[in-house]
Amino acid sequence: MITFSKVLYIAAGLAGLVDGCSNIIVSPGASADSSSMVAYNADSAALYGSLYHYPAADHPKNSMRDIYDWDTGVYLGQIEEVEHTYNVVGNMNEFGLSIGETTYGGVSELQSQPGAKIDYGSLIWVTLQRAKTAREAIHTISRLMSENGYASEGESFSIADPHEAWVMEIIGKGSYERGAVWVARRIPDGYVCAHANQARITTFPLDDPEDTLYAPDVISFARKIGLYDGPDEEFSFSDVYDAVTFSGARFCEARVWSFFGDVMGEEWAQQYLDYAQGYNLTNRMPLWVKPVQKVSLKDTMRHMRNHYENTPLAMDGEVFPDVGASYGYTPVRAHPLTWTSGSKEYLNERPIATQQTGWNFIAQSRKWMPQEFSGLLWFGVDDSATTVRFPVYGSATRVADAFAGAGAQDGVTPPLMKFDFQSAFSVFNLVANWAYSRWDLMYPDVLARIESLEDSLIAQANDVDIKAKQVLESSGVSAAIELVTSFSVDAGNSLVRSWANFFGEMFVKYKDGYVFTEDSSEPSCGCSVANGAYTQSWYDRIVADTGDHYLVHEDVDALKASAKRPGLMPVSKAQLLARR
Repeated sequence: MITFSKVLYIAAGLAGLVDGCSNIIVSPGASADSSSMVAYNADSAALYGSLYHYPAADHPKNSMRDIYDWDTGVYLGQIEEVEHTYNVVGNMNEFGLSIGETTYGGVSELQSQPGAKIDYGSLIWVTLQRAKTAREAIHTISRLMSENGYASEGESFSIADPHEAWVMEIIGKGSYERGAVWVARRIPDGYVCAHANQARITTFPLDDPEDTLYAPDVISFARKIGLYDGPDEEFSFSDVYDAVTFSGARFCEARVWSFFGDVMGEEWAQQYLDYAQGYNLTNRMPLWVKPVQKVSLKDTMRHMRNHYENTPLAMDGEVFPDVGASYGYTPVRAHPLTWTSGSKEYLNERPIATQQTGWNFIAQSRKWMPQEFSGLLWFGVDDSATTVRFPVYGSATRVADAFAGAGAQDGVTPPLMKFDFQSAFSVFNLVANWAYSRWDLMYPDVLARIESLEDSLIAQANDVDIKAKQVLESSGVSAAIELVTSFSVDAGNSLVRSWANFFGEMFVKYKDGYVFTEDSSEPSCGCSVANGAYTQSWYDRIVADTGDHYLVHEDVDALKASAKRPGLMPVSKAQLLARR
């Protein structure tokens, strides 16, 4: 059983959470094209959206590597480098291995480890440079933590290769011991999984190495520090190291619920609604589900745009009146995550799509493609509801200038405080923040453009797949990799130019509270002008809040004049000033 020392929990900062992430994992048997997929939103207001690239390289024997904390940029020390490292683009390598993560925090005593030299971000990129498969990645992560300590909070990792997908959860040993404890489970083929800042692995098989791997002391360590004293077979990783609280369910598990509900249907979603709301913490969702229909790449892109639409957690004011959605019926909320009124604390919902995402991706690992082209990373920056992801091959030797950049994990401070029309992060933020102002009017245009570009890029990538295999056979590996590299670079740079032009279109169309459309029959402006009016329900709310303050009164003198002679009635000022 879990011991009383679980009072050591501090809700891992979730009550005031600013940073966080969401991951969706699709096993090959659950995807429409038999690829495994990892979808990841990296959410942090301080994270600059750029695409990291670590070229394949040979290193002198006994060389060392500097490690900087991804979150803080703090230098942690040096670890031993291997003699050869693989090509890594974003969170995918040349073998189609991808890794995503979400931070769950966990037991407060285990949040930091004195002298540890590797953090969770560095674990991702170091592992991608050293491992070829998901299983190898799990063992590499374990070895790196044992050798160098673990400098971060509790983490959930999504790890996939062309043949299988895993979820791995780890937590450091704090000041008790060096390293971390962990458990990893293979997602059954045909199933999907997700996590979003809450540990989700509960009990697990102790004698199934094909589908379950774990640190040998994952249970004994919990006993040693007083967290658990029950039988091994009843040990639950999540309940011991990151017990679900109201905030863990409402802010984190609700994201998982929204995805599972979409792929399982309304009846399933209703069954676990009280858990997602944080009202019934014993009604835990399964770790994975088998979707009613296979999940496509386009489906996954749509799932990453989720704002709880058409559910009891909807944020747009459409399901129930919500002044927080404002007159634009926006799902975006100002921070902080929680706020007070009187003596009570209230919350903003925390959907998968959120405005403070730095960058996001959907990694496809495709077993039907040659190894060099098995990995296809669909990469985007900023809010996943307003981004367009473009395809980058895991073997690409260059990345698009508009997306390229280094991060705090490289000892570099990104240019978050500089606006640049040549930067994807700046341009996509420009469109997103304009759309937030009148979501009801603008987002349909934004979504239509996103889906049009997605369709085009998917078709282009399919064509390049065919050409790459032909070039591989006729001209060899180097020529084929150059082909896919050039395609990815051109696709990224072209996308940013296109999106900058799209902002111009949106600005012209929706400026000053009006809706302008091109109309050559109007010589005064070459356009027609319509009001960007509020909805009737919003006007009704204004009246409910203000009473007769804005009531239009009849003009008594004008009525007297019109009674004498209709032509004496003054022109209505409301009509006169409609466009002025």
